[in-house]
Amino acid sequence: MLNIDKLSMLMLLLFTLIFTACGDQDKELKQEKKVLLKGKPNDSSYYLAQDFFDKGDYSSALEFHQKQLQEDLQYYPEVSLEIALDYNNIGLDYDELKNYEKALEFYLKTMKIDEQTLEQNSTERSTTYYNVANSYFSLNQYENAIKYYLKALTIDIYALGKTHEDVWAEHEKLAMSYEKMGKKQMAISYWQKSLAYKELHFGKYDADTNSTRTKIETLKQQLVPKSD
Repeated sequence: MLNIDKLSMLMLLLFTLIFTACGDQDKELKQEKKVLLKGKPNDSSYYLAQDFFDKGDYSSALEFHQKQLQEDLQYYPEVSLEIALDYNNIGLDYDELKNYEKALEFYLKTMKIDEQTLEQNSTERSTTYYNVANSYFSLNQYENAIKYYLKALTIDIYALGKTHEDVWAEHEKLAMSYEKMGKKQMAISYWQKSLAYKELHFGKYDADTNSTRTKIETLKQQLVPKSD
């Protein structure tokens, strides 16, 4: 049988655990019941940021895009397209500042919201996938880059058609990524798709068309086994 001191300690411990659990639940409820301001946010920081971005002052653009994010979070839920746009703009600023890890961080936040709020074949989603892929490419993470270029490509072929310039851009990026990985046959396949686009839109004798054709031939030659 427990003595009175042990019993008191057990009761105290039990009440402490119950109080802590209740406190945690209260915190969660408060977070869930975050009250948003009514009306529309002040968007002056957004316009200032865009002006700085257009002028090439990306540090200032970043500062004001971040201010706009803080303003918008008072009015919009975190899972909303308005907040996704803020994250995307901040990602673009970091991209221009060549801070690709931070750019990727914000593009991934954008992607998470997109996937919860947009239709599966929305071109806004493909744009975000493309931005994510570009960040991985810049970080030399080519396998991840390919994964998201393919996601963007799948949507854009469906939504825009095989001859759209966004599809061509994705073919080129996939070709470059596979080439970086040393997967030359796959690279050739996507360079050929790029070549078909260029021949159609720029002409067979355009300088860029010829450059792509030469690249394909060079890669093909590298695949030919060397004779002893």
